Amino acid sequence: MYKNEIEIDVLRCLRAIAKKYKFIILIMVLFFIIGCGRTISVGEDRYSAVATVYAASDKSYNDASNAVTAMNAYLDVAKSYKVSQRAALIMGRSDIDASDIQNAISVNSALKDDGSSSTVYNFMTSSATIISFVATTNDPDLSMAMADAAAQSYSIEMADILGNDSVKLLDGASSARVSYNANREAWKTRIKYALIGFLLACVVVALGEIFDRKVRTVRDATIKNELPIIGIIPDFKE
Repeated sequence: MYKNEIEIDVLRCLRAIAKKYKFIILIMVLFFIIGCGRTISVGEDRYSAVATVYAASDKSYNDASNAVTAMNAYLDVAKSYKVSQRAALIMGRSDIDASDIQNAISVNSALKDDGSSSTVYNFMTSSATIISFVATTNDPDLSMAMADAAAQSYSIEMADILGNDSVKLLDGASSARVSYNANREAWKTRIKYALIGFLLACVVVALGEIFDRKVRTVRDATIKNELPIIGIIPDFKE
């Protein structure tokens, strides 16, 4: 008893996919429409603004060393409720509270060094820990105000902890960049749906061709040339 085993003919599958292009396009369009339906409400753009503070001292070695160490040791203070509450008071807006600032702010830390010779003087004047306050909201002006207020509030808090003003504001938030483009992200989602539809349709067509039991060639009729050929009826052309 002969078994006609499944045999994958890649070229045959590709020809079938090319032949069924209308079906594939239809599925792509349907999935694109689904993607459009999922992204009817694209949401709002998000804007990020950055304000930075640094720890450095040109007064004494101990002040510089303590300030740099404290910036890293008290990094969690930057997003504390107390700092956020003070930042909300600095902003002076009734619609903004500490929790709003905590949710909008992210904090990053880095060590900055200009690479000059390793003397005590250069350590005190050129080495500094930089902390960036990144505020992200749907309003660029609000993002800048939040970043500045958080940086100022943190400087005040560190001054209370250290007993000096070694932690200072470095750069205020002078502008806000688009960190999330809602319309662009919506189009990305729609295109993803269309590509999923394309791939799904191609797989369906290829599987249909692979599992198709129709006899198309002599090889199919003889089960991979295992049966003898008695005769072949040629194509008749007038």
